[in-house]
Amino acid sequence: MSDFKYTPDEEIAIHRIGAIKHMCRPFLSHENGLPELVKNSAAAYLREDRKPNERIITLIFARGRGKSGARIGCLDLVGMTSEQIERDFRHWADPEAATRATDRKIRVGELGGHGNGGKCYMTQMFEGHAILHTVRRRVGCRYGVGGGRVDFGYVPDVKQGKDFRVNVASEEIEGLLRSLGISTSGLPEILQKAVKCASGFTLVEGVKPKDWRGAQVVHNLLESICEHPQMTTPLQLCKIFVVINGVAFNNGETLSLPAVDPMPGSKEPRIIKVPEILDDPVSRQEISTIKTADKGARQLLIFTSEKNMRTGRGAKRQWRHTVNFHTTESGIIGRIPMSNLDVDSSYRDYMYCDCHLDSLDQYQRNDRGPLAESPLTRAVNAWISGQVREYCREFEARERQHIRRQDRDQLSRINEWLDKWKNKFMQELISGLYGEGEGIVTPLRPALPSGTPTSIEVTTSYPMAGIGVYMRPIIKFFDCNNRRVRPVPYKWVSEDNNIAMVDEELMQIQTFVAGQTTIWAETLDRRVRSNKISLEVVRVGEIRVVPKELEMPAGTRRHLEATCRLPNGEDITGVHLTWLEDDSSIARVTSSGLVFGIKPGKTKVTAIDESCKSDIPATIVVTSGEGTGEGSRKGRGYPMVLVSEIDTAPEEEQPALFRADEPPVMQRPKDVDNNIWWINLASPFARLYFNDNRYGVKSEAWRIYHVERYIDIIVQIALANGPDCDKALIARDWLFRNGELEADIRKKAIESLVDFIHSGEMA
Repeated sequence: MSDFKYTPDEEIAIHRIGAIKHMCRPFLSHENGLPELVKNSAAAYLREDRKPNERIITLIFARGRGKSGARIGCLDLVGMTSEQIERDFRHWADPEAATRATDRKIRVGELGGHGNGGKCYMTQMFEGHAILHTVRRRVGCRYGVGGGRVDFGYVPDVKQGKDFRVNVASEEIEGLLRSLGISTSGLPEILQKAVKCASGFTLVEGVKPKDWRGAQVVHNLLESICEHPQMTTPLQLCKIFVVINGVAFNNGETLSLPAVDPMPGSKEPRIIKVPEILDDPVSRQEISTIKTADKGARQLLIFTSEKNMRTGRGAKRQWRHTVNFHTTESGIIGRIPMSNLDVDSSYRDYMYCDCHLDSLDQYQRNDRGPLAESPLTRAVNAWISGQVREYCREFEARERQHIRRQDRDQLSRINEWLDKWKNKFMQELISGLYGEGEGIVTPLRPALPSGTPTSIEVTTSYPMAGIGVYMRPIIKFFDCNNRRVRPVPYKWVSEDNNIAMVDEELMQIQTFVAGQTTIWAETLDRRVRSNKISLEVVRVGEIRVVPKELEMPAGTRRHLEATCRLPNGEDITGVHLTWLEDDSSIARVTSSGLVFGIKPGKTKVTAIDESCKSDIPATIVVTSGEGTGEGSRKGRGYPMVLVSEIDTAPEEEQPALFRADEPPVMQRPKDVDNNIWWINLASPFARLYFNDNRYGVKSEAWRIYHVERYIDIIVQIALANGPDCDKALIARDWLFRNGELEADIRKKAIESLVDFIHSGEMA
């Protein structure tokens, strides 16, 4: 026992408003805030032990009427007393807010919470006000908060807003619904009956929601919240109706959890018990996973999806493409993307997980994102990676194809010959793109057409910047047909020139002091104004650039990242700094830390702002770009092109396997650094030309297909590594700027391969 003695203060000093606003940052959107209200209503039903058909929640969206603004509401038929309001609701950061006064903590705990989300949403996302109307046991309360404030109170005061008599709760509900433009006669029958029989209710109503644009926003919002992790349990346990401008949404059907069809043969999740002891990959120590008085199952559930959850048509499932962490008392306490797992198989993109482990409860964060780093969380993440990796290997084994030996050898010879052709072709291509020597391709920079701008689009590389740095936002002008046109005279505007101001001569933004401001561009006649971009200027105390050493071939690019330490000790990335290279003839670095290798040599790169400089400069070594074809491919100027199911990547033991619904040419995450590309033999056309008796590996059809995949890879590399690749491009700009370049590359490649395609001769 420590001998240290002291007399603690009676109260903990804290800036209440500042602390609340900091804790509420994760709920600065309707997509993240509205699910919190729904979750609170679902928890209220569980506390009451209501039957499933009685758990009815109604989301209400009403247009502005007269001087009143638009409104968003969430209605449940439970109700609160003034005691509950004052003991539970008004208390911030209360981990027992959802479960107090009930012995049903296990079920209520499925919904989790710190008692912050709903209040945060009410205080931050409404310009007018937010109010809680509630009735329970014939006693009503009105409790709310003004727009932009965090201090709740009775409306209009304690005398009139607290514990007033309500004879019939259903009549009170109907009156509130009428004020929202809703007639109960137009509601779904089950909802009508529930309102008439209600003995209590709670309606949370927000007036003048921020960032609101009408009915289309509602439909997009509904799609988003149905995919929100906090909605999973409410959607399973409750009937959730939606009313938009007085009309029941989707003909009165309730919202439902989007279905994820499993992979064939894996209908049920794989259930794995979490071991009592796991190894921390950092400290190498054994870590106990057991918490005193564990109540729930200690297990990992791995689910599968028939479609890719990360890309393609299945990408809408990204919201569920996560590892969700659950505890008995707090429900879902956090989540990480499946892509964060150390799993090198493409089958990872067809899986999602639930991990139930009570000992993780103490590591939850307010935003329910990644858990706080600790030996236990590291050990659990590493163990989950191993379980998912093992499951992926089983699917790979099932899909492994048996290819005839002679076809395998022939395909390898073709691929080896094309690989040599590709190296020579790309050397000439790189010379043309960078203007060094006579290359086969000259960069095309088509002039923008003239026109009258009707809209301006502004973007920046980073939302944060150091002090005393210059930055140039990307600005684009579009006409009434949404076609990009030449710029017209314009000026930059900063909402707070003390924090950041535009240098009109340089047309760049210069930062001065720490703080937040908003910047936009507008034409000189002020008729056309761009979107507003938020900029936070931070005070940097230390800068670390990684990697410290970077070897790269001429004609390629690599990215340096700067980690900035703030005065409070927090480490952040994504801060705009000033990047300097010692010798720009060897390598050049962009404002976002992207390094282009120009010619062989060595130089150093440093990141700075007004008050700080990176501790150690990064050393950049640019090589000639020629590879040996042996060993590791990392840093090679020319990519290695391999064929799945046939070839084995360096340092791997078996050929890579991909699925039919993955791209014809692709890279796994680990292939990017190793400069490896794959031709996916499982792709439908590859299967047809390679296996079908009408074609085969010796057919002209296969040679055309094989060559086209090589050209696809070369085009992607050329467009991604050209001198202008660091600029933010939307789809129309990409086509306009690079369409002719791509066509020229394809034309030159086909011309040099026409004899091989027709005859199969590999001269």
